[in-house]
Amino acid sequence: MAGIQLFEDQLRLMTPHTYNALTKLVVAMAGVAKNTGKKTLFGRDKGQESYSKFLVTLKITLQSMVLDSIIRESTPTKEVAVELDSKIDQFKMAHPNWQDAYSFSAMFFGENRIDAEATIERLRSEP
Repeated sequence: MAGIQLFEDQLRLMTPHTYNALTKLVVAMAGVAKNTGKKTLFGRDKGQESYSKFLVTLKITLQSMVLDSIIRESTPTKEVAVELDSKIDQFKMAHPNWQDAYSFSAMFFGENRIDAEATIERLRSEP
């Protein structure tokens, strides 16, 4: 399934830091979707490890959005969540093959919006 080249070009050229961060965020979201509820042979929780990696990449994505002037440090969290949704949607149009990641994104940022905003707020306030 090929994506729309226009969206990829726009993201790469206009918001290069965010584009690079989104490539990692989508992989992390796919990992959470794939590993939730799974354990390794030795009992480590693969879902928890994947979620921790997702939180790290989400924080980097938020910082990248500041670098690309999509948001500012003073932007309210609700607006940050809206902008992040918008960028994920553009990335989805450019790279539609990550269906597990986009399903997780819809659940995390859509159905659990209040929790997502609280998570974003927490990540933004961490040093």
